[in-house]
Amino acid sequence: MIKTIILILIIVPSFILGQDAEVDETESTKGSGQYKWEIGINGGVNITNVSGLITDSSGATVNNNIGRLYGVTVVYHLNKIFAFKTDFDVEEKGWTVANFGLVENPLTGVSSVEDVTQNLNYFDIPAFLHIGFGNKFKFDLNFGPYIAFLMDNRTFITDGSGNEIPVEIPDFSGYSATDFGLTYGAGIDLALGKRFSFGFDLLYEHGLKDITEDGLRNTSIDFDFGINFLFGQKK
Repeated sequence: MIKTIILILIIVPSFILGQDAEVDETESTKGSGQYKWEIGINGGVNITNVSGLITDSSGATVNNNIGRLYGVTVVYHLNKIFAFKTDFDVEEKGWTVANFGLVENPLTGVSSVEDVTQNLNYFDIPAFLHIGFGNKFKFDLNFGPYIAFLMDNRTFITDGSGNEIPVEIPDFSGYSATDFGLTYGAGIDLALGKRFSFGFDLLYEHGLKDITEDGLRNTSIDFDFGINFLFGQKK
């Protein structure tokens, strides 16, 4: 996946630069215009969890997980303020249930409290209205839906020694193959010369679909960084 993203960012800008060469030559006489398109790579970390009842175990608490996200960004500018933006991301989500329950060691007969961690990896596609204020340095607002497709899931327990043991637990299986909800947040964009920009978005993804029969829904706070290439200048 990462190699594919790198190849896209090498091949596409090279092709576009050749097509835009004539436009660049006339910028000094006609003035610089608004670029219509941006394509780039993005990546960062997220704080993930779920809403809904996890377990009835006495003393159990649900903790956040820290995951990764990375992918490709595409932006289409309607004008200097409004744009449509979408990401094609691989995103790690999940949660940990601390003090899930007592597990007895069959060799020693000693019981210990175990934690259960659930990891869910998605192909995540947020698509939102991107509203920017400023020129070379922009403050932006983002709002729109997302849809996600479950790629794989993994459950493991952490024993008293800190060892991670993969397990098959019926209560943590049977996840929906798709997820959808709302994405909203704010960010900044900084121009790096004529053709490149650096961006940072702080986004919240709020799931609207039950991903289990018990009514669990995904939530995540995303810290997303990216570098975009600009092309398709408007005269």
